[in-house]
Amino acid sequence: MQTHTLIILTFFWLFLLGCSTDGELESALNTDDEIAVDNTENDATEETSDDSGDTNDTDNSSSGNPLTTNLRTFIFGHSLIVHDPPLIATPSNETTVPHWMAELSTAAGFDYAISGQYGFLPQHANLPPIAQWGFDRAEGAWDSDVQSFADANFNSILLTAGNFIQYQSASMPYDGDNPNNATPISATLEILDWVEQQEPGTSIYIYENWPDMAGFLNNGVPASTTEFAAYNDYTLGDFHNWWLNYHDTIRTQRPDLNVKMIPIGPIISKLLTETNLSGIPFSELYEDDAPHGRPTLYFLASLITYMGMYGVETPSDYQVPDTVHVLVQDNYGTIVDSIWDELENFNDVEGNSYVFNN
Repeated sequence: MQTHTLIILTFFWLFLLGCSTDGELESALNTDDEIAVDNTENDATEETSDDSGDTNDTDNSSSGNPLTTNLRTFIFGHSLIVHDPPLIATPSNETTVPHWMAELSTAAGFDYAISGQYGFLPQHANLPPIAQWGFDRAEGAWDSDVQSFADANFNSILLTAGNFIQYQSASMPYDGDNPNNATPISATLEILDWVEQQEPGTSIYIYENWPDMAGFLNNGVPASTTEFAAYNDYTLGDFHNWWLNYHDTIRTQRPDLNVKMIPIGPIISKLLTETNLSGIPFSELYEDDAPHGRPTLYFLASLITYMGMYGVETPSDYQVPDTVHVLVQDNYGTIVDSIWDELENFNDVEGNSYVFNN
């Protein structure tokens, strides 16, 4: 048992070192519960607000009829959603999901506005949140210096947990300095209850990320073929099961809330192991063992997020830019179809959709 604990703690500190590229240890948020936290790199934003808050949700998704054409989203996130700055500079914010969501939304003629902050669930539960992020191409949704959260008219939130805590149940208290015995479940419920008070009826999306890679590597990055295979097996197995149990527990404890889950990490693993994308070099996907991604990884994550939140495929005529690997450019249509098929079949044992439910 002592050896097992030492291994877990070792992997935990390796993750913290990897995340420090985003300045997470210097965040102004409370860091008592999960130790490490993402920091803001883009405090300046041209965020504005409008009065449109309807999601226009329907009972089922359709590849032709979106659930909504207007997303105003607040993200309780970390660097597997917004990684800025990356180790290798990019022209804009290509290592962030909001950048690509904005690009795809513009191509579709949809309205997309976003604000968010860095942190892990216990820090995010230190409410109210603040609008830390700004992007070159994604419109801001909220100026937290002059507006209340309720005045921003958000119609959706996206939140995610740490990717290194799946060695124990989401109902277990966090290890380390945790005087309040916070758990991933309790912290999430605090966030959701507060959001519901501020903006009743908000659509809630759980962003299932991808796991810490450090524990699978004997000699650091890049991963060997065997190591990468084991990593993807874990992503599709025990890691994914953790998120399913986490989602199901939240749904059980808050049955009146509109909680959905988008399986970003598992779908990416399938794309990278079961399609032509297996030919993408490791270095074009990941830059460290945390693992923070390159533009191609965040583009794939955004395709999945877009389809999950809008309930429709990304625009078929979208021209994938050269910042994304050529195999993704050349196989864009097939990738979109594969993702859509995965989302449409992401159902519970009773056949109810995890992602398109109301």
